[in-house]
Amino acid sequence: MNKKIFLAVIILISIVLITGAVYLKMKYDEKKEKEQQYYNEQKERIILYMKYNVKNFKNIEFIEMKKNPMDGYDIDGYINNDKDLSFSVGIRSLDDFQFDGDIACSDKLDELFINNPKPVSEIKKEQNKKEDK
Repeated sequence: MNKKIFLAVIILISIVLITGAVYLKMKYDEKKEKEQQYYNEQKERIILYMKYNVKNFKNIEFIEMKKNPMDGYDIDGYINNDKDLSFSVGIRSLDDFQFDGDIACSDKLDELFINNPKPVSEIKKEQNKKEDK
């Protein structure tokens, strides 16, 4: 009788542990999926910004995307298959965690920017006006 109770307790504990592990794994996967979706949104905003503000923009390559321990996220990359045309974007809570044009770039890339580059929010407003017409 004692062995049956002991075995039942062990089985019950095992079921609880397995269920808990599966639940935590699902939550982790959900968090990673949301994070990847967020990065994809920010990549699209960066591409839009580059398309409108950089002369001779062809393509973009993202090298690294990481969460900044201080605040927000950092995304690094380069354009036109030229690593000398590199940039680093810091997305912070001040901007509601949305890229809007705050960018650090190499001198070579800086030369390709148009005068008075437009922020992403302004570009999107212009696009919406064109679509409404």
